[in-house]
Parts: sequence; structure tokens; C-alpha cells
Amino acid sequence: MRINEVCRRCALTRKAVLYYVEQGLISPAVEENGYRDFSEADVADLNKIAVLRKLGLSVADISEALSGGRTTAVLKALSRKNLIEQKVLQEKQELLTELAEGQDWERIQEKLRQLERRQTILERLLLAFPGNYGRYICLHFARYLNEPVVTQEQQAAYDTIITFLDTVDFDISEELQRYIDEAMANCDEAFMERLSVEMDTAVRDMEEYLVEHRESIENYMAFKQSEEYRNTPAYQLEQALRKFQRTSGYEEVFLPAMRVLSGSYREYHEELMKADEVFLRKYPNYTI
Repeated sequence: MRINEVCRRCALTRKAVLYYVEQGLISPAVEENGYRDFSEADVADLNKIAVLRKLGLSVADISEALSGGRTTAVLKALSRKNLIEQKVLQEKQELLTELAEGQDWERIQEKLRQLERRQTILERLLLAFPGNYGRYICLHFARYLNEPVVTQEQQAAYDTIITFLDTVDFDISEELQRYIDEAMANCDEAFMERLSVEMDTAVRDMEEYLVEHRESIENYMAFKQSEEYRNTPAYQLEQALRKFQRTSGYEEVFLPAMRVLSGSYREYHEELMKADEVFLRKYPNYTI
């Protein structure tokens, strides 16, 4: 069909359609006379492009979303990134209000730097750890990224974290990635927040936690040591994550840098190590 019919069916201007052609989002056939011949598939793609543009996606994001058969995964990733950006915009609005009410300009400037550093780390985490696992990692570390960077050591640690996240390769099979996404499909932020609170409770007083949850903990450990567990995707994922943590620099580079960057994360890590010691005294033959 000709471009005028495409414009009518997609409610797009001629200029917009030609722009999407120039950007490579659609590739209509070109006849001998030079006229473009748009197919039904082109119309379907243009309708999708129109929706995504109205949702605020850039041409680059749309190109990624519509190529390679990964539309759902890409859109989920973009949605998670947009959530971070929305929170940042909300915090910037609060800072603007503070500034309008007479707050110190230098203080606001430093809080903006802090906000931008946190946003950069969270976005890199989403890119480094795709899918719902990346969302969980983001929510976990976000709590420890609200502190100012005031020393050269902290700035060096921040730079180390960014370099690590830009170069790390979280390489797991598509089957395990699907397993993660399916297992965590219904885990919203509220659920993950409850999970974090429960983890914090256990870490703060592991001895009491072990007493209160002894039966469920021992049943869980028995299952994890069974042949049945070794035949599950969960076991394969556990092994893949252990290998990643050992070989990627996650334990030797990323976590030490986080402890330098964030005092609150350093305190959490120290509590976690103490909790591990308590657990291993109780169950010395179990590997955490």
C-alpha cells in the first residue's frame, strides 16, 4: 500500500512515517518507480511504534524492543529503568521545592550529585543483571546508596563499581533466565521489601532466628541436600550464581568497593558475616 493509506490507518503524519523509515524501524519494499510499498507487517510495526512513542520511548529503545524477537524482555527492562527514572524525578522535584524554600544551593548541588550517582549504579545493575534477578539486585543495593561521597576512597570505589558493572558478563543459559523470570514474575516491590526486612531480622539476631524457625530451616536444608533438589532448575541456578560470584570479581571487586562507598552497606556486611558464623556453629556441616 502507498504511504497515504499507511498514514490513515496508523494515524501518523507522512513526515513521521518517513522518519521511522530513515531510522530503520521499518523497511518497506521500493518499487522500480521509486514508490515505497508498505506491507501489512509494516503497518503493524508502525502501530506498535506509535504506541511506544506515546509511552515516551526513544527511537533507540524502540529499535531494540522490536528487533530480535525479544520485545517482552526489552520492554520489561525499559519499564524497570523508567521506574528508577520516575523516582529520581520525584526526588529532584523535592529538591527543587527545598531550593525554592531557601535551602542552601551547595547542599542541593551535593544531593543532586548523590542522586545521580545512585541512579547510575542502579541503571548499571539492571543492565548487568537482566530480568527479574536484576530487579531484585537493584532493590537490595538501593537501600545502601543514599550516602554522600566525601572522600577520595569513596570516589575511587564508585569508579570501580561502575567499571565492574560496565564490563561484567552475567552469563547464564536462556533456560535459567526464563526460570528466574517465571519464579519471580509475581514478586513486586512490596514482596521484595518484605523479603529484605525478613533477611535483616535474621541477620541482626541469627541465634534467635534459628530458634524461632528451626523446623522450617532444617526441612529446607534437608531438601537442598537431597537428590530431588539436585535435579531442579533451582539447583542449576544456585551453581551458576556461585560460579559467577567466584569468577567474575563480584566478591573480590564489587562487594569490597560497595563496603568502601557505603558505610551502611559495610555495617550490613559485617552483620551478615557474624550471622554466617552463628549459623555455621549451629550447622557446621552445611555450606551456606
